[in-house]
Amino acid sequence: MPRVVPLSILTAAFLFFLPPCFMAWPDDNSSAPAIDTYNKAVRLYEAKHWDAAKDYFHQYLAEYSDTPLYVTCLYYLAYCYQQLGDKNQAILLYHKVIDQAQGGDAFWADMAQKRIEEALTERDFHNDT
Repeated sequence: MPRVVPLSILTAAFLFFLPPCFMAWPDDNSSAPAIDTYNKAVRLYEAKHWDAAKDYFHQYLAEYSDTPLYVTCLYYLAYCYQQLGDKNQAILLYHKVIDQAQGGDAFWADMAQKRIEEALTERDFHNDT
């Protein structure tokens, strides 16, 4: 019988590993605009306002390329393009995610690879019809 891990243990593990991500931010106030831009982009992304989210992700990536959320934003940007029907741009950005993902960002590289396969399947399906 498979062993089930209680949600409280998963939550505790997540919270244990979360702080190092945020310790990479500078201690000064320069991280506040980055977080604001990121939060706006994510809210629009979650609301499926792909075009508006895309603009904020572009802004974040242009202004804050040295932050811990760079690869995450790159992935979200690629997904926005995929949802907007620009499969070629999405695939290019997913490849960039794979190229830039290191260490803790390996999750995003795996997700990007799955999205590339999905986008190629969708494109092939539409070309056949």
